Amino acid sequence: MNTKFLATVSILVLTSSYTFSQNKVCKNVERTFPTHRGIRVQYPHTTTPATSYNSASTSLTVKFPPTNGGRVEIYRNGTKVIRSSAMPGATLNYVLRNYGKGNYTVIVSQGSSAVYYKNVIVK
Repeated sequence: MNTKFLATVSILVLTSSYTFSQNKVCKNVERTFPTHRGIRVQYPHTTTPATSYNSASTSLTVKFPPTNGGRVEIYRNGTKVIRSSAMPGATLNYVLRNYGKGNYTVIVSQGSSAVYYKNVIVK
């Protein structure tokens, strides 16, 4: 009885560890998903935009990857100042000081998800 129990437990452990290793997703690997009729569709991996902020010049730069566009929204003291959309590969530059002093909220999104969020105080 102990032999059967030990064999069953070891098979379950090996199966679960193999399943766990197969379900890991690597960010740099392109995944393929099966569709109906045996045709496989390959989806490219998504990358996030490169966003940088220089506090000395209050310059905000957002560079979108060549595969995905997105949207930039900037709020000053709770009021929307900028809402702009960008095509894939576009670079957007903003100088926050030009819009006045205050508390700024910067949101960069792709699709329905925000990929960058920052609060900035411009004096």
